Amino acid sequence: MNDNELKLSFEFFPAKDPVAEEKTWESIKKLENFNPQFFSVTFGAGGGERLKSDSFVKKINKVSHVPVAGHLTCVDMSKDEINDLALGWFEKGVKKIVALRGDVREPGKKYYPHSTGYINAADMVAGLKKLANFEIAVGGYPEIHPDSKNKQDDIDNLKRKVDAGADKIITQYFFDKDIFLRYRDTVTNAGIKAQLIPGIMPISNFKKIKNFSAMCGASIPDWIANEFSNLDDTPEVQQFVGASLASDLVKELKKEEVNEFHFYTLNKYELTFAVCSRLLSLQKSSNQINQTKGEVRT
Repeated sequence: MNDNELKLSFEFFPAKDPVAEEKTWESIKKLENFNPQFFSVTFGAGGGERLKSDSFVKKINKVSHVPVAGHLTCVDMSKDEINDLALGWFEKGVKKIVALRGDVREPGKKYYPHSTGYINAADMVAGLKKLANFEIAVGGYPEIHPDSKNKQDDIDNLKRKVDAGADKIITQYFFDKDIFLRYRDTVTNAGIKAQLIPGIMPISNFKKIKNFSAMCGASIPDWIANEFSNLDDTPEVQQFVGASLASDLVKELKKEEVNEFHFYTLNKYELTFAVCSRLLSLQKSSNQINQTKGEVRT
């Protein structure tokens, strides 16, 4: 794969019941077709899904050819608990981790470090790097984390995470390419050299994503809201619009030399599959055109 070709990764969360688990595995098998860089598995608010996450990470590692990255959070966990999970993964061959401070279980409650835990994500990254040779990704927030005082505070925190040893940054999702491009400039100007991977959330249900975005601080441009006006009763049209918007966002970012993307799948493959299929088809057509031009020149 050359440096200009599309690189993809996909996020999942532990299924809540056997029926949901079966559908999640169907999604995993479908998205394996894109030869992703990795699958990631979330940890749940307050580490509430830690046992399910641990089991899910190990199962993906065992049955899939795609590398898996386990999420770890600081909330309600001691250093020993986090370290034991991480080393258990490493011994099984899981060497990728997404290290996050994490959200508390009760919305609106303030985060406090565990009395014997890592203070924050930067502290966790430093601790994990001492344990083993993990490849560690951390979170980045193009529109700042809801708990940050301001943009500078947010960038300073990101720099601490990278200085502690983080290898990559996966961003919160966004819907306007300029938001990411401005963030990339800010990150670069701060001297942060870790790879920046944009997070992409294809919209399948506008009402749900609007409510969720309000909680996590991701803005929705008016022009996108207008695209979904009067579509509440036509979910299939919403999905068509959502797939088109996500494809266009990735295409615009590729023009700005962004080639790796992390998709938030919500454990459903259909929309992400449609987006990635379209993108790879366009890339193949572009490669064929460029090859033909080269043959004509020679």
